[in-house]
Amino acid sequence: MYYEVEDGKVLSVNHVKNVLGREFPHADVQSILGVHSEYDEGRKAGATFYKKTGLGPLPQALFNGVPFTREEMDGAELETVILQRIIDATGFFQRAVFMGLLNDHVNAIDFLMEQHNVVSRVNPTILGAERKYIHFRSTSVPFDVQDFSTFSFLDSQDKSAVIADDMKYLTKKDVLYAVTIWIIADFDKPAGRKLLSNALKHLKTSRHTRLGILNNPSSKIQEDNTAIARGILTAFLTQNSSNLRGFLSKLTKEETAKSLAAGTKIIKFLMPGMDGDAFEKKYNTLGLDVIKTHQMFCQEVLKLLPGQMAVVSNGRILGPLDENEFYAEDFQLLEKITYTTSAEKIKTLVKEMGINAKSGSDLIMKIDALLSSLPKTEMRQDVKLLKEQHR
Repeated sequence: MYYEVEDGKVLSVNHVKNVLGREFPHADVQSILGVHSEYDEGRKAGATFYKKTGLGPLPQALFNGVPFTREEMDGAELETVILQRIIDATGFFQRAVFMGLLNDHVNAIDFLMEQHNVVSRVNPTILGAERKYIHFRSTSVPFDVQDFSTFSFLDSQDKSAVIADDMKYLTKKDVLYAVTIWIIADFDKPAGRKLLSNALKHLKTSRHTRLGILNNPSSKIQEDNTAIARGILTAFLTQNSSNLRGFLSKLTKEETAKSLAAGTKIIKFLMPGMDGDAFEKKYNTLGLDVIKTHQMFCQEVLKLLPGQMAVVSNGRILGPLDENEFYAEDFQLLEKITYTTSAEKIKTLVKEMGINAKSGSDLIMKIDALLSSLPKTEMRQDVKLLKEQHR
């Protein structure tokens, strides 16, 4: 087919049809290449799989699921690279056989899929070596997050502690959660709502994650451009988790945003079972200071510009994010990396302390952020935790 293409030109559908017709004159080209052919279903399935993997620009090559780099796919080096990959894989399988982990009764593919380094999606932002963390520290006195004027005078660590202590979460049950994820976005913009929607999709199947939100408006904060942001905050403050998830999902839909912009009252979108009186009272009196506090934290601590999106997982900052950078599969990957790296072990230790779910989950988040931010080359250190009042 490529012999049909002139120098400087690109392979086209017509080239493929011409070659197919010439090589197989009795073939029905339309039944093979048409949009309703059985081969087209395979093409769509392949495209869907490729999109879900997050592998990046084509072409791509993988060995046992491990992508080749651009340099490794160079024609002159590819044979050597593949040979080295085979040698490395052989050693891995030999060790598994020697340890009794792999034998004639174990499916080799299933064995590979069960390894901790196997992920359902490749996302350089999550898997990259460069990592930034929030430094949490307990404040000496209780602080009202709606006191924006005082909040502005706090240093970065105190700002982080205030935000963490005030954060409300969407959870499934009142239990310890090893993974704490914050969604940072302008929820009155489509990209912000899409990011939150993807996080909610992941939360449906997650057992380890609780979800909080931070507002980072892209323009001057006013009541008319923060309707959805204030609705989300109000729901977190007044509703239980069983009703909260459905309401948040409704607020992420574009038809809801259009209706609100056209003048529909937000109480029209309340779900059955929600406390409508509590919601309406809080929504009408919430004010804008808490959103201003969120925005200042995003800009001064997370170093985001107005409107930029980010995700924080147990204190680890991922962002700023592009509009289509984080899907539900990315949240699944982020949870797996966070949970298996250290959060699972920390949760086991915190569980033995017998403190309540909210305080315990906060403690897991803060310890994970602290330990993960330490240089890996240093010797083991003893970390003394200050006594806290746990209710």
